[in-house]
Amino acid sequence: MGAEGGKGPGWTTMKIDPEIFQELGVRDPEETKREMAISKRVRQVRKELKGKPDDIDLQLELGRLFIDGGELDEATKQLKQIISRDNQNGPAYKLLGTAYAMCNHEDEAIRELTRASELLPEDSEVHLNLGGVFMLQDMYESAARSFKKVVEIDPMDRLGYANLAAAYDMEKKYDEEIQVLKKILMFAPEDIELRSALSTAYFNSENYDEALNHALCVIELDEKDPQAYCNLGSCYSAQNMVDEAVESFQKATEIDPDYSLPHTNLGSLYATIGRIEKAIKEFKLATTMNQSDSLAWMNLYSCYKEVGRMEDAQEAFRKYESLMNQGSQAEEKSHIPGGVSQTGQLASGADLDTASPGMEELTS
Repeated sequence: MGAEGGKGPGWTTMKIDPEIFQELGVRDPEETKREMAISKRVRQVRKELKGKPDDIDLQLELGRLFIDGGELDEATKQLKQIISRDNQNGPAYKLLGTAYAMCNHEDEAIRELTRASELLPEDSEVHLNLGGVFMLQDMYESAARSFKKVVEIDPMDRLGYANLAAAYDMEKKYDEEIQVLKKILMFAPEDIELRSALSTAYFNSENYDEALNHALCVIELDEKDPQAYCNLGSCYSAQNMVDEAVESFQKATEIDPDYSLPHTNLGSLYATIGRIEKAIKEFKLATTMNQSDSLAWMNLYSCYKEVGRMEDAQEAFRKYESLMNQGSQAEEKSHIPGGVSQTGQLASGADLDTASPGMEELTS
């Protein structure tokens, strides 16, 4: 082995996966170094402020450092002090709103980031962060307005477009979502997640031909993606192309034997064409792999009821009802299913972001 980094002969430098440190129960050295650097700079800024107590730039930097170091109470205290002396300081409102968002004080975050957006109307990061908090509050129309402002300021901002698409998706404005996703794909035509999202949006808008075309594009980009085959199967199923749908769902299970969704979709397809025993087999596999799959439990209940297995049907419905009471999925709790759901579930496409669009990019 050759020498690297000034080490003697026989030494080599190896990049270590940070997750290894979590598994071993020790701190990641890189994270420790980052925290030490922040702490060092905090001490330096505080020292400089003793000589220049009215220096706004230093005061803002201290607030930013507190946010970066996770000291959110100190950050809010510092930033409130700045605002108390200058209630027109846009960067202070921006940082304060970011700090509130990071500690889950979403109402306060909206208030401060809204004020920041008034003072800094051309700061795309303010609008991105504000949109992210609106998404957390399920205020999707407001979120879309914020994300539209982001892309108006910077027409090349992919993150702004991605979050705008996510907001439209939550509003079920699929035509608008499609237009936004097509714009992003101009920047990254081979992005699999974006292509999957576009396929899903077309599927949700009931344009199954386009949904199918884009699902096939995803498979061309990655023929080992089980979610892509699951989505392809849903597209075929929606067009009553049963053999092709079955083949696609089965291909997904071959690639990933522990993937439950294609079993749920395959069960729904079998039940729709009257092959109830096969449907039961698939739903049982799905619920074994994923105990939280409420659709599979609901359809298993319906299938058991169809063949007169009432005791099994009651048990399946109890599982379904328990999941609904837990709020595990956004379905009506009071609805007692009377038939098999025929809606093909898509595996991806709503995963542009994440759980909280915009929030991972909160910029201090």
